Amino acid sequence: MPTLSLLAQADDSSTASAILEQADLLSRPEDLLNRLLDMHAIVGVLVMAVGVVCILQGYRWHRWIIVLLALMLGLGIGHLLSPSIGKSSVVAIAMGLLFAAIASPMIKVTVAIFAGLAGAFLGANVWSIVQGPDAGNPWPGAAMGFILLAMSSFLITRLSIILFTALGGAAMLVLGGLACLLNIPQVKEPVEQHLASHQLLVPLLVGVAAVVGFVLQENWTRGGGEAEEA
Repeated sequence: MPTLSLLAQADDSSTASAILEQADLLSRPEDLLNRLLDMHAIVGVLVMAVGVVCILQGYRWHRWIIVLLALMLGLGIGHLLSPSIGKSSVVAIAMGLLFAAIASPMIKVTVAIFAGLAGAFLGANVWSIVQGPDAGNPWPGAAMGFILLAMSSFLITRLSIILFTALGGAAMLVLGGLACLLNIPQVKEPVEQHLASHQLLVPLLVGVAAVVGFVLQENWTRGGGEAEEA
């Protein structure tokens, strides 16, 4: 999900505030473009592939997907901690494995955490778009989104899983796809121009992909019998 890339790039001296300040990245085309330009094409393809899986099979495969997301989250946090502990990929890998190991037997709590992160991401971007250029720090929207989706995950688990996998998958699909396009010289300039001149383009694409994913998952889980609950 987009929050993971923010974890890897924030300054470790003010990690939490840096992540929060950039949680509304979709509503800031110039900053978003800079992040996408730094993404390698192979990483873009991998992110896009995970996004497709989340959109189409998010609920059916939710246990494996949640463990994978926990692994990715741990890798991001490990990357942040490595400068203070010692620059080494071992720290990131160890944190990734630790998070994955914890997530596996604690699926319900992990679902709540990821649902909350998806809600914070959604709330921050909606807050910034509605408030406009003078929105300031998006923490009110992020806080409301986190609390709402994290709490709802204990009451409507199935819908919460579908929602956060569809939303996270949509963001990964769109951002990974854009990163791949930006690595193609023939289309790089037109894509840059569209991203820079249309503030709502990326949020619109993510929103459409998320709605499509939610509807597809909802229909498939109901039509083919609901998958095993978390």
